[in-house]
Amino acid sequence: MGLSSLPRRLWQNKALLLLALALTVAVTALTSVSFFVDRVNRALLLQGATLMAADLVVQQGDAMPGEWARQAALAGLKTSRQVVFPSVVFHQDRPVLVQVKAVDENYPLRGEFRVRIGREFSQSAPARGQAYASASLRRKLGIDGQGLQLPLGKLQLLVRGEVIQEPDMSGNLFQFAPQLMMNYADVAATGLLTPASRAQYRFLVVGPAHAVEEMRRWLASRLPPGAKIMGVENARPEMRQALDRGQRFLALAALCASLLSGIAIMLAARQYVTQAMDGVAVMRTLGMSAAQVLGYHLKEVLLVFLLGSLLGIFAGYLGQQMLYALIGDWFGGQLPAPGWRSVGLAFAYALVLLCGFSLPALWRIRHIAPLRVLRRDLEPLNVSAWFSWGVAAGIFAMLVIWQVQDWRLAAAMLALVAVIILLVTAFGWMLILFLRRFRGRAGGVGIGIAALTRNPGLTLWQLLGFTMGITMLLLLALVRVDLLEMWQGSLPRQAPNHFLINIQPGEQLSLQRWFDEQGIKHSGMYATARGRLIRLDGRALNADQYTDDRARHLLMRAFSLGFSDRLQSDNKTVAGVDWVFPSEQAGGFSVEAGLAKTLGIRLGSRLDFDVAGQTLSAEVINLRSVAWDSFNVNFFIQGNAALMADLPVAYISSLYLDENNTPRVVRKLEADHPSVSLLDIRPMLARVRQVMDKGAKAVESVFLFTLLAAVLVTLSAVQISREERAAGIAILRTLGGSRRLVTLAMLTEFGLLGLFSGFLGATLAAVTEQLIAGLLFDLDAGWNAMLWLTGMAGGLLGLVLIGFLVTRSLLRTPPVQVLRSG
Repeated sequence: MGLSSLPRRLWQNKALLLLALALTVAVTALTSVSFFVDRVNRALLLQGATLMAADLVVQQGDAMPGEWARQAALAGLKTSRQVVFPSVVFHQDRPVLVQVKAVDENYPLRGEFRVRIGREFSQSAPARGQAYASASLRRKLGIDGQGLQLPLGKLQLLVRGEVIQEPDMSGNLFQFAPQLMMNYADVAATGLLTPASRAQYRFLVVGPAHAVEEMRRWLASRLPPGAKIMGVENARPEMRQALDRGQRFLALAALCASLLSGIAIMLAARQYVTQAMDGVAVMRTLGMSAAQVLGYHLKEVLLVFLLGSLLGIFAGYLGQQMLYALIGDWFGGQLPAPGWRSVGLAFAYALVLLCGFSLPALWRIRHIAPLRVLRRDLEPLNVSAWFSWGVAAGIFAMLVIWQVQDWRLAAAMLALVAVIILLVTAFGWMLILFLRRFRGRAGGVGIGIAALTRNPGLTLWQLLGFTMGITMLLLLALVRVDLLEMWQGSLPRQAPNHFLINIQPGEQLSLQRWFDEQGIKHSGMYATARGRLIRLDGRALNADQYTDDRARHLLMRAFSLGFSDRLQSDNKTVAGVDWVFPSEQAGGFSVEAGLAKTLGIRLGSRLDFDVAGQTLSAEVINLRSVAWDSFNVNFFIQGNAALMADLPVAYISSLYLDENNTPRVVRKLEADHPSVSLLDIRPMLARVRQVMDKGAKAVESVFLFTLLAAVLVTLSAVQISREERAAGIAILRTLGGSRRLVTLAMLTEFGLLGLFSGFLGATLAAVTEQLIAGLLFDLDAGWNAMLWLTGMAGGLLGLVLIGFLVTRSLLRTPPVQVLRSG
């Protein structure tokens, strides 16, 4: 049989048609989700790139070679140059520390840049001879709408505009002096930069992903010592955590649809083999060998694989296009085109599903005896079935891990599938044994109960399909409603939107009292000092010892060390002792768990820091997780208060300011605390909220495809018992049973299946939500009693409706036709 004759064969063999349709719908659901999730993931990563104003940034202490820009141009990439350095400007005979940021005319390559000049707004970088000031620098210098002539080294600059929004707000909020932005071409005229200057030169690159990756590899082999390549993975931890959570939610939604599609394929394959048994027995009677018969059916399955995969990929691409047409505007612009990974994934997924879940059933064909022509009840031997199912499960598990790119999420969902199978089998047998007590009762209810207990294997298959569908739907509903709301709620509307830095010892208490008196919400005062990690367990450290880019980046920068005898409220201890210090205890360090893993830091490790020429040494006594996207004051490494004795510390705080409070705080700082800087992080806060909101919308959109896959599972579960139900209805009608009796029996059967599946599905979904929330998303999920009511009511009503439709269809078939075909 060739591909051209397959449609005719499908029309003749309803079981093969069902298998092809199941595969097509499964691949459609998978590719629709995969294509769209791929586009959304690319969009979310693009948003992460806006925090760097580029797709790729190289940072080093010297100006970039011209060869880099020429190579980027050859690769079709756009580039920009920056240099950042500290300096001092004099205004009214008063020195003011500033951080100069020089950018060229291409700035920014990603993200939004806005400057207020008088009453107008601009998106252009400063022109030659001009500069822009940050809001805090504008206030310190008293710049009005006419601008201010300001000397910077040997150059006079006209400071005209105020920076309202810039995409790259730097990697460390806590080391900034007020910013002065100027044109890159004017830097040489200032005469401020020498080979010994503390300057950071940045080379920014933007373009197609493949070209950027090639440029990354080209640069990696040419970087001088001390230079580093920064990508989205080096963005601020607040943004990185929001992106990571958004991708996990999308992966979870896609995985739910994929797993449901796999169950549908499994049920359809079982139905195909069951209906093929009689034909196999006839072939064996006519002299065909078991291997020949098996080869014939394998060829059929292979053609179904090709047809179903191609149709599914095409329909999936159209599906994601329709989805984008409906909700594309939620993402604020054009979504990037999907990659080819989804096509390869679809073919691999279809092949594994058919081979993994049909081969164990098809293998039984080798053991169908010719005698089955006369004895319909003769089942084939089940040789090597457990081995075949084990291989299929292993291959399917690897495919799931490959698809979601997160072994913890894949393991959680695979464990859920295994638990569902075990629990459905165990509780299904308990239900069957319980119902056997009532099978002798007369009437439609008794007949419906007898139908459930007559063939336990068939009942368990149906329970598996229904429970799996209900569990995945309820789980995704919980993710859509509860977990997404908790995720978005983790960043409250009054989250800190400003940071106070450079608070000197002695000022923190008076400032804190004033904030409390004014009712201004703040996170408290935290001591901090800049320190470079120089030794780990007595071993000297340098970036060249690590191959991981993030580890190298961390070791080439100084840490903002925190000092406090209490951990912040959004920190959780994951290993080690509680953060409590008796008076006789000298103390130690608490390290963020992700940083500890990256640098190989363990409990008991001794860390040595160079803090302003002093060596600070202590053991790691605590590992913790940090909710970076809370925007509270947090530190990668924190010591207790005893460690900061004799260290040059300053204090920092985060606070929430509305439009009314901001002017009061500014006046207070200018009058009583002129050295304190107020940093506005509202643009970054807005970007993180956008990622959360758009991630939530994306999960809601892929929910539609999971719903489609759940419907397919339900129909497949109904289909595997269709022949037996048809025969039972035909016998009842032949013996004089009324339509009302038959309908009541069917509704009883489906109603009991729906109630039991709904209860099991709700229980499994609730437990899985707790595990997913805690282990994968670091969220606290509560228990929702309405979940069980929803699951049982939904299962009952849904399956009763399906039972009613199935009954109406079967009642239209004359009983004599059913009995003759059997």
